[in-house]
Amino acid sequence: MEESLPNKRRNPAASLTDELIVEILRRLPIRSVCQFKCVSKSWRRLIADHEHRKKLPQTLSGFFYKSINYERCPSTARHFTNVTGKGMACLSSARASPSCPSATTSTSWIAAMASSSAAATCLFHYAVCNPATKEWVMLPDANWAIEENRTACLCFDPAISSHFHVLEYVEEEDDSYVTLVTGVEIYSSETGLWTLHENGWNDEVVVSLSVNRRSVFLNGFLHSVTPADEIVAVDMEGKKWRKIPMPDPDGDIGIIHQTQGRLCAFNIDPNDIFKLSIWLLEDYDTDNWILKHTVSSMKLFGGKKYQLDYDYQVIAVHPECNLIFFVYGWHNTLMAYEMDRKEVRVIRKLGHESCQPYLPYVPMFSEALPNGRWRRRECKQEHIQWCTNKKLHTILDIKGSKDW
Repeated sequence: MEESLPNKRRNPAASLTDELIVEILRRLPIRSVCQFKCVSKSWRRLIADHEHRKKLPQTLSGFFYKSINYERCPSTARHFTNVTGKGMACLSSARASPSCPSATTSTSWIAAMASSSAAATCLFHYAVCNPATKEWVMLPDANWAIEENRTACLCFDPAISSHFHVLEYVEEEDDSYVTLVTGVEIYSSETGLWTLHENGWNDEVVVSLSVNRRSVFLNGFLHSVTPADEIVAVDMEGKKWRKIPMPDPDGDIGIIHQTQGRLCAFNIDPNDIFKLSIWLLEDYDTDNWILKHTVSSMKLFGGKKYQLDYDYQVIAVHPECNLIFFVYGWHNTLMAYEMDRKEVRVIRKLGHESCQPYLPYVPMFSEALPNGRWRRRECKQEHIQWCTNKKLHTILDIKGSKDW
């Protein structure tokens, strides 16, 4: 006697193991993975599982930032907020935060910097840490000559390589006190070495890097804006140098970010200082920009005529969708603007004590680098003890020389 077929159609996915589902999901874009959270409660738990997240693609989780209050000790504090403004941070520890973040273009790792001075040189020690895994690494000393200026950027893209780079712009002042870029010094985590390269742009270049002017690491190049309404780019081997004109030479306030694998630029219409224009670099090889979107500050801020860089700042563009993040007002309110729906959403007030830079963060849960240079969090105590002992010896040496 033939068995009767079940009344309900059998779900083919029910026969798949969790490991097989994760292997399928890890090959999909992050947007698809986020959508599959809605398939069922079991899939939501599967995707949210800490061990599985190590294999799955990640998206923007939130922002690191700092606050300053001179009535407390220490006066500077570090914070993290989710893009939702609610819940715990997507980190191994919700209180994890970078110390002394420098200019950074990586969204998965955080760069920190400590310094000590000597008679003729200043020794700067860079540390790069992964907040998701609590791993960190100390870089070899970068020797700065006296009166020499440098600006550092952390460059990392897991889609290209598991290794990271730290690029320093080597700068010096000319006779008119203008700081010019004379070259770049690049550290590679693969080789563990710094290499110096002379300026390859064939003319004088000034790089505009500040708390509200971020560089962008994309397609293996570090991109930075200059006051000459152009973008300068250099690869991580110091062999390829190029310039990209800004989309609107007449526009004011050039700001660059990246989204969905493309470079994007923001500027202000000179005929309407309250109108923000968003451009996308459609063709990277031909420098062809397209105007993606325009929006008035009155639309963004409820009829108020706010001006970019004075009343509000663009802090990030979502890496996977047409979502722009702003900070505005006395309370430094974090908000998001969805270009497709032309909708504004207030996320949370960061507080009037918070200040730039606001660093976007995409978690990376992979294990240590193959070369084994990463160290676990427990090693941090050893470094602190070493610094304390060194400082103590220095104090004793000074005291001994005085006694003598």
